[in-house]
Amino acid sequence: MSLMLLAFAACATGPTASDSADTAADTAEAVTDYVVSSSVDPAPLTAGSESEFTFQIRDQLGRPIPDLQTSHERVEHVQFLSRDLSSFQHLHEEDYTALTADDLRESTFHFPLTVPMAGDYYVVYDFAHHNQYLNRSEWITAVGEPAQAAAADLTPNTTATVDGVTGTLVWDVVPVPGHEADLTVHLEDAAGPLGPTNDPLVQYLGADAHLFVVDSAIDWASHTHAWFPGMEDVAPGHDMPHVYEGPDLPFHMVLPVPGAYKIWVQFARSSDPAHVYVLPFVFEVVG
Repeated sequence: MSLMLLAFAACATGPTASDSADTAADTAEAVTDYVVSSSVDPAPLTAGSESEFTFQIRDQLGRPIPDLQTSHERVEHVQFLSRDLSSFQHLHEEDYTALTADDLRESTFHFPLTVPMAGDYYVVYDFAHHNQYLNRSEWITAVGEPAQAAAADLTPNTTATVDGVTGTLVWDVVPVPGHEADLTVHLEDAAGPLGPTNDPLVQYLGADAHLFVVDSAIDWASHTHAWFPGMEDVAPGHDMPHVYEGPDLPFHMVLPVPGAYKIWVQFARSSDPAHVYVLPFVFEVVG
């Protein structure tokens, strides 16, 4: 995405009354759109090498947005998804360093980024402003080796095991395009179902679990959280209650079109809250 820039011409005699009026009008104009632009240093982004990823959020006039809201313990959430759907990262500046006053005033954020493979990455930015949950997206490209696969592996799976935890996906309401679908992910390890007596779940980024979903064409993506009654009324900046210690995590979502989808479910456990589990699933939505 390109960043809109405002050009101001210097006046030899200084600002006029008309200039002041125009500036006041610009300042008063409401935000009607959000534009995100990014860069990496060093460039180009190279597989396996760390770059500093920087992005800016601006309004339709190119102005910073100094009053972005904290949502799920972060001002900005950035997801990086490889075109072959094999790599997923969910990152924030606050994971590496505290936000500064300049970061917030300029609505400009940065963090180290290393992608595992060369190729295209879909970047989804989640943020909040004026009590709205907002997102924007763009594509970036990494060079080098190894390359991503030529096509995504879309073999459906209802179980996934990562770091000793196995998740089993069960549909409580089967997905139909345009209608709410309900699923539950059941979690177990070698000791049995996770829960109050077996290393219970704790909140990760202000929710019992996060779920990122994308269609196989990467035309549509969404980020949601473990469902609880009234979740749709929770505004940015408000805490979600801790409801689920395990073993079951329910999610509700509306999927727009038939076809294959991939999801990544993220959660944490009480024994090591800093370790984030990421379980991937692929499923088909029949129209």
